[in-house]
Amino acid sequence: MKNINDLSPIKQRFYMIFKSSGLNQTEFATLLGKSQGQISLILSNRSNVSPDMIQLLRYKLNVNPDFLLKGSTPMFLKKDIDDLLIPVIADIPAGPWEDWIDSYAPGAGDDFIVCPDVHGKNLFAVRVKGDSMKPELAEGDILVIDPYKKFESGIAVIRHHWGYRIRNVKKITRDRWFLWPLNPAHDSLEITPDNDTRLYVPVKVISMRDI
Repeated sequence: MKNINDLSPIKQRFYMIFKSSGLNQTEFATLLGKSQGQISLILSNRSNVSPDMIQLLRYKLNVNPDFLLKGSTPMFLKKDIDDLLIPVIADIPAGPWEDWIDSYAPGAGDDFIVCPDVHGKNLFAVRVKGDSMKPELAEGDILVIDPYKKFESGIAVIRHHWGYRIRNVKKITRDRWFLWPLNPAHDSLEITPDNDTRLYVPVKVISMRDI
């Protein structure tokens, strides 16, 4: 790393955040979903602090963006209701959360909900569209998803090449899944999962009928 005095003000503050984290470069990079080389480039003055890095620092370490950009104190924000906000995502990216970071920044969404009774890492939510899962789910209901929870049985959000659907799911074999709605007006479906197919497990249903 270059002498801290040779860095730009933003990179100096980035270095201060890094040192305050108590992590080494590899651990710091892993926390942010980046490579150790990307962190090293910033600290050696060969790369800039990108907007998505600022979002990641806010999301992962509660860093005050204004401290990083302007030097405004405090360096770290107090925990508040923002930390309970869960983004409502209109279209679920494929793949594990770690692969979404650069393309779908944490905290992004077309809306946000607050669920203080739901705990988990990288929670997000989706809205129910249509009436295929009536009577259990109605259009407008919100499903809170824990992307790390493994599917076992029952209702799931299925991400496939046609987008996503909410269905009962039964894995017939590794290469065949049977999907069926609760509403008999809708057809059941059998799919062959591909590399972009994912099952996401709801951990809470927020019924708009109860609000």
